[in-house]
Amino acid sequence: METSVKAGRAALLSVVMLILLAGPARAATPVVLAAKPWHYWISIVLAASFLGLLLMMIVGYVVKVVMLKYGIKVGRKST
Repeated sequence: METSVKAGRAALLSVVMLILLAGPARAATPVVLAAKPWHYWISIVLAASFLGLLLMMIVGYVVKVVMLKYGIKVGRKST
C-alpha cells in the first residue's frame, strides 16, 4: 500500500511541476501563439488519455479499496 501512495504522490507532483513550469515558457514566446502548429491535435489525445487514466485510477481505487472494505464482491461467482 505504501508503494502505491508514494507512486501516486510522485505522479501528482510531476503533473503540478509540469503545469507550474510550463506557464512561464509559454508566456516568454509570443511568436508561437501567432503561428498555427501542425501538432495541435496531440493536445486532444494527451488530454483524453489523462482523463482516461484518472478515471481508471478512481475506479480501481473504488474496486480494490472501498468495495473490499465493505465486503462487496464484484464479478465473482459464489460457490
